[in-house]
Amino acid sequence: MTRADSIRADSVRADSVRAAADSAARDTMERFLPAFSRAIPPGPLPRGTRWRFDADSLVLSDISTLADLLARIPGVYVARGGWFGAAEVPVYGGQGPLGLEVYWDGVPYLPLGRDSLWLDPARIPLGPLERVDVQVLPSTLRVYLVSRQPRSTVPRTEVRISTGGNSIAQYRGGFGKRWPSGLGLALSADYRSIDGGENNSTTAFNSVDLWLKAEYVRSPHFGVGYQVLSSSWSRAGDGVLVDPWRQRRLDGLLGVFYATRGDGLGERVGLNLVRTQISKDSLAPDSNRTHYQAILELTETRSRASVGFTARAQGAGRPVQLEGHVAWQPLPFLALSADGRRSYYGSKGHGNRAHLAAGLALPLGFSVRGEVSRVEDFQAPLVADTFQWATDYGAYVRWDRRRITLEAGQLRRDPFKPLGFAAGIAPVASLGPLPRSTYVSAYAAVRPLAGVELSGWYVDPIRGGGDFEPPTHARVSATFFSKFWRVYKSGVFSLRGEVAAESWSRSNLGGRDSLGAQITLRPASFVETNIELRIADFTAYWMTRNYNAMRSSYVTGLDYPKRAQYYGVAWFFRN
Repeated sequence: MTRADSIRADSVRADSVRAAADSAARDTMERFLPAFSRAIPPGPLPRGTRWRFDADSLVLSDISTLADLLARIPGVYVARGGWFGAAEVPVYGGQGPLGLEVYWDGVPYLPLGRDSLWLDPARIPLGPLERVDVQVLPSTLRVYLVSRQPRSTVPRTEVRISTGGNSIAQYRGGFGKRWPSGLGLALSADYRSIDGGENNSTTAFNSVDLWLKAEYVRSPHFGVGYQVLSSSWSRAGDGVLVDPWRQRRLDGLLGVFYATRGDGLGERVGLNLVRTQISKDSLAPDSNRTHYQAILELTETRSRASVGFTARAQGAGRPVQLEGHVAWQPLPFLALSADGRRSYYGSKGHGNRAHLAAGLALPLGFSVRGEVSRVEDFQAPLVADTFQWATDYGAYVRWDRRRITLEAGQLRRDPFKPLGFAAGIAPVASLGPLPRSTYVSAYAAVRPLAGVELSGWYVDPIRGGGDFEPPTHARVSATFFSKFWRVYKSGVFSLRGEVAAESWSRSNLGGRDSLGAQITLRPASFVETNIELRIADFTAYWMTRNYNAMRSSYVTGLDYPKRAQYYGVAWFFRN
């Protein structure tokens, strides 16, 4: 009797088994918590106006810089000063600095320091990003960068190691986690370097990018977060082909939001306070500056409509901007959108920008859209000089089916006088004036077999055309992607291979030198390859640029290495 009473089954089950089960549930069960909504203008938008690159697109591709990503957008010419670490300046629309707007979590990422006109997207780190959206206007690219939003209570860790030609080295680490209290933490650290080549424009380079985000979002109705992005880089140069350049940029962003609903609809109020500091420029110490922004956003989103208002104050002597946007789908086959901005420059006056778009869905997968953009403004937000006027139009017809997408369009752009050129491209001092120009464009994506895609775009200025808008500019690619379904039913293995080529014809559209003379842009055809193997959360990749050993270059006077290789591995852990 005594033995039986001391080892009762009920006592064991209640004291140990149940406690262990409850403890495991509390400690190991994964939970997904609300986070800041992605700072991307809501729709509905006409079909074909936005390009989306998700996290897999940033990993399973040859995209190593933001400029590489933009080169996939029809009509974008990336003026590459060389390879790894060199300046990579996208040119689009013939309107100089106005052709590119970049937003980091909804905050304008402005050019500061030695170059206060042009952004070099190659210097914007991709490590902290989980998504990139590109909205294509007739003469402007609006790029929305979305930083990582950790939602899971299970931590996620990233490790990336890469090497390649000229002693390339890259080391990247990342971490993200949410706690049940609503607190979240994410960080990314990225180091890149290259020894450079002899007597060419790919010089020695190194960079350190650090990003840290902390946020508290207890419910989908309210949240507060702070993130800091530090980018330091140093580029060697001979002072002729390449200017030596060392710079550090530090961005701090404090954000708060309140939302009436938790499903992305309803009213939302957001406030961002931003501080950006540029320092440690060895050649231009007087370019050190600190820039502030305060941004208030009010939006209301419904299932078939959205409206928003944004007010930006950018400190003493900087423009105050008021901006609004609206999108509406009054009928299932009709989408309308509009946005406008008014900037106040104090005694220098004000500027206006506006954009309208309409899309109509037709039977059998066909659709058409039309767009118009109007600019009456200065070319750079921090340089109130050279006021410009222009009205640009675009019209497109599109056909979407399960295995094929075709689009053809025509654009008309008004005359424009771009202001200067990027400081990192020494042979080109400025861009020539854009005459009234007409362009034709085409895009196609065909999927003849499962896992196989053939895609490409073509843009040709049939009348006029500006610098770095060469005739018959095209990019084509062939991609194979398979998850080995027949062999590995779990889908844990996947293989991706891509061959892409970019080409253009000879023209006098290579920019202007310091004396104002036109620079000839020679014809070229660059081929690149990319092979990637993924096993669960492990990815190995091998990229080759200028695979066909082309002797030409993207910028006359700045060469590009032959068969430049870059390879490495990346791991993603959930522990």
